[in-house]
Amino acid sequence: MNLRLRYPLAALLAAFYLFFAAPLQAQNRVRPIDLPNKWNSLLQGNMPLVISAPHGGLNNLETVPDRTCDDAVTVTDVNTADLAVEIAERLQADHGLTPYLVICNISRKDIDPNRELEAGTCGNEKMQRCWEEFHGLIDGALREAVRQHGFCLYIDLHGHGHTEQRLELGYLLDAKELERFHRTGTLPTEGTSVDRLVRDSIDVTKLLFGPRAFGTLMAEAGFPSVPSRQDPFPQAGQKYFGGGYNTRRYTGPDYPNVFGWQIESNMKGVRDKNGRPLFAAAFSRVVVQMLQEQRGWKVPSAAR
Repeated sequence: MNLRLRYPLAALLAAFYLFFAAPLQAQNRVRPIDLPNKWNSLLQGNMPLVISAPHGGLNNLETVPDRTCDDAVTVTDVNTADLAVEIAERLQADHGLTPYLVICNISRKDIDPNRELEAGTCGNEKMQRCWEEFHGLIDGALREAVRQHGFCLYIDLHGHGHTEQRLELGYLLDAKELERFHRTGTLPTEGTSVDRLVRDSIDVTKLLFGPRAFGTLMAEAGFPSVPSRQDPFPQAGQKYFGGGYNTRRYTGPDYPNVFGWQIESNMKGVRDKNGRPLFAAAFSRVVVQMLQEQRGWKVPSAAR
């Protein structure tokens, strides 16, 4: 993987991958490889899909004080790293495809990679390096995927504890904006995380609420989702995450060939032991269908 990163540690990461990670992944293509300090892990991909899992880390470092700065959230998104790996395993089994995975192994008590640098690290220098490493890996994976395929789908994978047991798909619209868009067709001027597709004259209404929307297809597969044709927007009083820092950053102007969304997954039937393989199977089928239908992408014959 030729990591084109914008951080000083680019050369170190690239060298690590070429001399250590690549041989190991040749033996097991769905095993994320820990970087030398074990802060973050990387799985090399061969398709236009990058999945990050920023909040699943369990390693609470003794040498790093727990984050206590303003608005610091420290709750772990349990099993999201495992879910990302199961998705990769299923894509490999079903299609011979491997998504890029970027996983943070450090506890959210120490770092939050889904925040700006200062807020996500509370100023800790060691965790600032971890933050830069995590985002450097995403940057490199996206750039490589775009170079090879012309575009890339980015998924930021999370877990929620809300009452409604459903997937919350975040397109950078809050609940009120989502309802307004569904009722009137009016989008906020700030845009959405699928603006790359809008520039290609793809109807955002169909992307979010149509019969072939990701949420609609996942709901039909047994995983209720909002937004979708079945559940277009959260009702009054229902909690909903519409997307965070990572989604804004990597579907924004600096990444003109990237589109995507945040997935907030429920525990029961998705992130639990019995649910993960079922969810991974549905995701594998739906995401490949979407790439084929929305982008005209064809599964390489060598991957089948």
